[in-house]
Amino acid sequence: VQFGFNLDWKEKGIDGKNAYIINEGKYSALVHECEEKPYTSENPEKIKELVIEHNYILNKAMEVFNGVIPLHFNTIIKKGSVSAKENLKKWLAAEQETLDNTWNKVKGKKEYGIRIYYDKKKLLEEISNSGEVKKEEENLQEKSEGLKYLLQSKVKTKIDETLFYKLNEFKRRFYHSINKIASDVMLNNSRILINEEKDLLFSLSVLVDRQQASKLTRILDKKPNNFSFQLAGPFAPYSFAQNEK
Repeated sequence: VQFGFNLDWKEKGIDGKNAYIINEGKYSALVHECEEKPYTSENPEKIKELVIEHNYILNKAMEVFNGVIPLHFNTIIKKGSVSAKENLKKWLAAEQETLDNTWNKVKGKKEYGIRIYYDKKKLLEEISNSGEVKKEEENLQEKSEGLKYLLQSKVKTKIDETLFYKLNEFKRRFYHSINKIASDVMLNNSRILINEEKDLLFSLSVLVDRQQASKLTRILDKKPNNFSFQLAGPFAPYSFAQNEK
């Protein structure tokens, strides 16, 4: 968070540890005491609980400080010749320029995740039933078997090209609509499927301020048939803070 805050932080950290604020120059770090080793467990549910606790604190901090520069779960400052607290203060002092750049980008903003899916089967059926394709198929009936085989391949190519065009045109228009209201947009490379019944068209991370956040769902609700979406968030702006470092 920006600027030095002498705030009596009330919320508890991970595992109920007391959380507190360390100031250095223009920036303050919200921390809690822990051992110099990562939080881990053989139980996936326990790890999930720890990450949820971490994100809960970040969400509370965003409400109080109008934004945060988030560090990933299990970011631990170690002691060396001096205490961990002193090492953290040195880091805050040394990274002023980077922190300034990141803070100017993320202050007052939150991150949302958007996944757009399409129903390939229904889109192909729609294209196959279009007048242009139907006309091509009717012309096939008058041709010889050899020519019919060649023209069937042409029809299939036409259907595939139309599908490719429809998907890319939707992506272009959708990205343009989101980009008009967002402070930043990032295309994610992950192809992990959440909706297994449909094909993932693309996945975005979107940085928006509070005034624009409500417009996201309005844009998504205008999607055409055969497209669906999943909207997640708001989150601390991990994608955009880490990108600045």
